[in-house]
Amino acid sequence: MALRYKLFLSCCALTMTAVCAYARGFRLEGRIEGLQAGDTLRFERILLPSWKYGPGFDVVVRKPGAFRHRGKSEHDQYYLMTYRPKAGRAAAGDRGGRPVIVRPGDRIGMTGSTDAIYYCRLGGGIYDEPMLSSLLAVDDSLGRVRGRYLENAREASERNDTAASREWGGKFNRFYNGNPGVERKDMLRKAYEAANPHGSLYLLIDRIPKLSYTPAKEARRFYKTLSEGLKTSYFGRMYADCMARMEQLAEGKPAPDFTLATTEDRTVAKADFKGRYLLLYHWGLCPGSIHIDRQVSNLFEKYKDKGLQVVGLTESIADIRSVYESLPAGKKTPSPGVDDMRPVLAGMLEHGWIEAELETGHPENRQIMETYAIEGWPFFVLIGPDGTILARNYTNAFYRAKKILDKELGGTAAE
Repeated sequence: MALRYKLFLSCCALTMTAVCAYARGFRLEGRIEGLQAGDTLRFERILLPSWKYGPGFDVVVRKPGAFRHRGKSEHDQYYLMTYRPKAGRAAAGDRGGRPVIVRPGDRIGMTGSTDAIYYCRLGGGIYDEPMLSSLLAVDDSLGRVRGRYLENAREASERNDTAASREWGGKFNRFYNGNPGVERKDMLRKAYEAANPHGSLYLLIDRIPKLSYTPAKEARRFYKTLSEGLKTSYFGRMYADCMARMEQLAEGKPAPDFTLATTEDRTVAKADFKGRYLLLYHWGLCPGSIHIDRQVSNLFEKYKDKGLQVVGLTESIADIRSVYESLPAGKKTPSPGVDDMRPVLAGMLEHGWIEAELETGHPENRQIMETYAIEGWPFFVLIGPDGTILARNYTNAFYRAKKILDKELGGTAAE
């Protein structure tokens, strides 16, 4: 789930009354080894559920190794801190910044070093809870190591060592496969959730971006467990609003209308597929798409003459072609789940279905991402002949779609 997009923006446009009728102060301070006078720490507001960013504030470092900031807020805030050194650049990481939750009245501390600033330790506010602190410590530790792999890949690329760059990139992509640290993180997460049966601000905020692919019943079940304080909080009301929006995209609901400009300079709309099964497939240069693309192609070939159409949604086919042409023809380039990326990318460039690019001058193409709350790769939406949503999610939605099509078009009983 490599990318975030502008999805269900109506959730971001909530006209909610602030929990507090007046702004209250908060403090941020840190001891970060390697900070230099003149460096900037930018705190942008994370606008959930779509992970857009809004204006926040900048902190300019006055004294090496430390910073302080006093601010005011009317409600809980979710910030992303990014490091902008006066000279040079910030070290690469597996996240784009340091997320931090700040409540009015909080005094949040950060400790660490600039070479891993996006994994610095947080203290104060909600971060004083020992179980949450332990969970985040493991998560940060995993991220630091994985981020170093990405930095190694970047350094290798800069010295034109393509083989080393791809090797480190592969390690980055496969980092969580069988990693014992992931098991420990999952164990700590379950323990933290068990200790907070009525939710917590951290758990609430963590779930809002996931509402776009969380089953409606599961999303509603979590909401019912929340304390009244959390339900009436700023983010609690945001959760409720987005949950209601996503319930309209649940299985069995009418699929929203859409219009797309295709790569063949045609216009297609939802109504054009009435009476057929339609599979929307958001694909691109990610391990998940590379792993499953051949299976999608096989499914299309199997049922294209029996009532199935596929519409591919991708950012830029030219970018796919550029990567394909850069790969050595006489040497395998492995990726998670495949022995060689080159034939997979060749297949991507020869899809037999309708394609629509998102990075075009056609705003309706980008609009479908918001309409169906599609984010990340690979993402699937199966629409039935009667125009209802039959499956919608990441890879598991593809396998659900396959079972439905095997039963309805292939005469195979569902397992």
